[in-house]
Amino acid sequence: MRVVTIFLLFMTSIFAVQIKDVANTVGVRDNQLIGYGLVVGLNGSGDGTSSKFTLQSISNLLQGMNIKVDPNDIKSKNTAAV
Repeated sequence: MRVVTIFLLFMTSIFAVQIKDVANTVGVRDNQLIGYGLVVGLNGSGDGTSSKFTLQSISNLLQGMNIKVDPNDIKSKNTAAV
């Protein structure tokens, strides 16, 4: 009986696989995702004019729509860069 038990214990370890090899975990990715965006409509609680990257992002967004705006001319208080 002991021999059978020992035999079964060794057999299970021979056929063992890791869970990550046979399953997909939701939310786990091989590549890293990076994002950047603008949140608008913050009712005066945005980044304001002190964040130059927010003003530059607004200018770049508008230039993508063929609207030429100098970032120094933008006075936005309701937009935040995230």
